[in-house]
Amino acid sequence: MNGLPESGFTIDYTCFLNQDSAIIIGRHKEYNDSFPTQYSNSVEIYVSNNKGSRWSLKSKFPFNDLIHSGNTIKSDVGLFTSLFSQNRDAYLLNTKYNPKYSAKLVYTGKMMCSPIAVKNNLLYSTIRQRNRAILIVMNSTFQVTDSLSCPHLSQGVFLKDELFAIRRHTINNNMFVHDKQGHWNSYTCPVNPSFIAEIKDGICISGNNQSNDMELYSYDQSAHNLQLLYSSNEYTFVKDLVTDRLNTIVLILGYKTGIFMHYMLIVSNNSGKDWKTFDIPNSALYAACSIYGNSIYLFLTNNRLIQYSIEISKE
Repeated sequence: MNGLPESGFTIDYTCFLNQDSAIIIGRHKEYNDSFPTQYSNSVEIYVSNNKGSRWSLKSKFPFNDLIHSGNTIKSDVGLFTSLFSQNRDAYLLNTKYNPKYSAKLVYTGKMMCSPIAVKNNLLYSTIRQRNRAILIVMNSTFQVTDSLSCPHLSQGVFLKDELFAIRRHTINNNMFVHDKQGHWNSYTCPVNPSFIAEIKDGICISGNNQSNDMELYSYDQSAHNLQLLYSSNEYTFVKDLVTDRLNTIVLILGYKTGIFMHYMLIVSNNSGKDWKTFDIPNSALYAACSIYGNSIYLFLTNNRLIQYSIEISKE
């Protein structure tokens, strides 16, 4: 991946936009050559139009003290990333790539504003306000159109006009559904959830059970009917969960070997019925995963891109 910074660059999110073009959102920490203890932080966006071989810098947003960058949500028209500066001002990074590339920072006026889901060009975000959590809905101009009290939420997806969300790394009442009547319902998930993702006709949730085994469950169009899709006691945590919203599910599972982390790629292309395991070269350098067509792409922090060609089920 030529064109990316050689050092100090951390990939936060990446995805392929089509067969040739891909985008990377990352953080760059650059040290001053004259004063080695001084450095500057920035959020940088790179785009490749030749299948990830060469990348060009499209946007750069300096931050004096960047303390958070994450919770990237992909919609049909762009990407939304939450950014928090140390003075507690909250920003959203709005990156559009259709029909043309553009990126801008939007000051939300809400401390700790974190996007969790997108539906019908409306962005759903959570904020912390007076020691409670609030779910706000913003339109395309980032004006707040609605707000309501909610549980503390980390990540969510929409299914049949209902918001399914999780609070990461908590026990018992850790999955929440905002139903069509406007009520919040809480459910106990079998695992301490780490990720939630959409699949064909339902959702899936990954995490660790009380024995610290890694498990992946699917739910159909209700929060009651769950099915165990994958379980393993060889891995101690989930690094990433990515789906194509249809039949392909990708898990990046990890375990610790000494002071290092080791990751493996676990893939199903038939909604969790069968699984394949793949080694990741230099897996400790894993940064992000993306699916496009019949390929899975793994991005490493040493500016390497690995492509796995896997037949996608037509079920």
